[in-house]
Amino acid sequence: MHANTPRGVTSPVARSLVVLVAMALCGGPLSAQVPDDDITGLWAGSGEVAEFYWDLRKDGQGYDGVIHWVQDGKKQTELPVDRVIWRSPALELHMNATGVVFRGTANVAEGRIAGRLFYGEEEGPEVELVSTEPDQIPGLLARPADAPDYAYVRPVSLDDGWATADCRDVGLSHETVAHLVDAIAAGDAGVIHSLLLVVDGRLVVEEYFHGYGRDDLHRLASVTKSVSSLLVGLAINEGEIAGVDEPLLSFFPALQQPADDRWQSETLHDLLTMSMGLDWGADGGPHGTGPEFFQQVLERRVVHDPGTHWAYHSANVNLLAGVIKQASGQHADVFAEEHLFGPLGITDYDWSFMAEDGYRLMDGSLHLRPRDMAKLGALLRSEGSWQGRKVVSADWIRESVTPHMTTDRTEKYGYLWWLTDFPGREGPEPMVLANGHGSQFIAWLPQRDIVLVVTGGNEDNGKHFAVLEVLARYL
Repeated sequence: MHANTPRGVTSPVARSLVVLVAMALCGGPLSAQVPDDDITGLWAGSGEVAEFYWDLRKDGQGYDGVIHWVQDGKKQTELPVDRVIWRSPALELHMNATGVVFRGTANVAEGRIAGRLFYGEEEGPEVELVSTEPDQIPGLLARPADAPDYAYVRPVSLDDGWATADCRDVGLSHETVAHLVDAIAAGDAGVIHSLLLVVDGRLVVEEYFHGYGRDDLHRLASVTKSVSSLLVGLAINEGEIAGVDEPLLSFFPALQQPADDRWQSETLHDLLTMSMGLDWGADGGPHGTGPEFFQQVLERRVVHDPGTHWAYHSANVNLLAGVIKQASGQHADVFAEEHLFGPLGITDYDWSFMAEDGYRLMDGSLHLRPRDMAKLGALLRSEGSWQGRKVVSADWIRESVTPHMTTDRTEKYGYLWWLTDFPGREGPEPMVLANGHGSQFIAWLPQRDIVLVVTGGNEDNGKHFAVLEVLARYL
């Protein structure tokens, strides 16, 4: 399966983690001690935005560890400490995912670590942490330390359109769900914030971890791309766009037209299938939205005939902010409220990150609640309907999940939807996937009539798809 951060590009969450770790300050009174010359344990530092916890562990004769990022009582993500060099009192930590190194000292008797961060050869700020206990930190653990053993509870029926059912009504025992939830709470799937299962159109599992709840908006990352695909389909249904064969340049009449003649062949179809064939170079090019950004994209050379070469790149998708605005006269969020969110009863969302003059990022900045994410998945299984109301045409849903391109890892790709496999116990099964970095998923398993929603914080720990393997054990 294809992780959807381009190679060589550190994720935004990883960059934020590095910056915020750099802000770590002295964390307060000493609350726990570790044995002399043993740095095993949890070390706390707090900054202006979040708290950080260096969880150092023995690994054979040496050490490794994890850095946890907790904000407002919710664990955001974690970053592996790949190498620990401990020659008392000198301490050195290497975080290979970000290239950050800590060099300093640990005073085990006083329960303090102090030193400096380094970004390659560049010297960073000083850091100081104190020893602490994990049980006292809200959100650090998947479930509170004093919580009773997990017992299955049927999802709550709310006035949001979802029919709920006991998992036994769809062939899942309470024990099976308990084993699944316990495995996630134990960290088998990394950092998972929510897990929802919709079977036969009914919500049967709804679980939250690490301080998250059903009313919390969650970043969708590149799941936003699949939402953008739905908006294009709606614009076509509304007659605002003639079809996917429309030339891309027709949506940007006010911009300077590209010098590369092959741009004349670029269509909306090429954008939706990641086959525009643009030269983005080693640096990955710009990221943003709005007319100035659109002009930067149009200045890129076409190095492969449009529609012939698949290459995943987020900047292409952000052109859809201009496409929707030119076609409908509305910015994407307003258009979505009228034609998608409104009919689905989605009243709470955030699409403000990096918005520019009303233009939204179409590649990854939308935030939704997990129960609302599941409604988008429900459109797949019902071919565009919700609660008996047609939202988007069945033709568009079918075309969106039809293979149009083969990815660089031999998966198939539709209109900004991944067409891949679920690792079933009896062999791979077809899965339509909206795939967001860090374990943000909306998945449809047609053979099982299951819609699956996951949110998480697995941006930099190598566990992006681990939750699917865990689910395969029990489904």
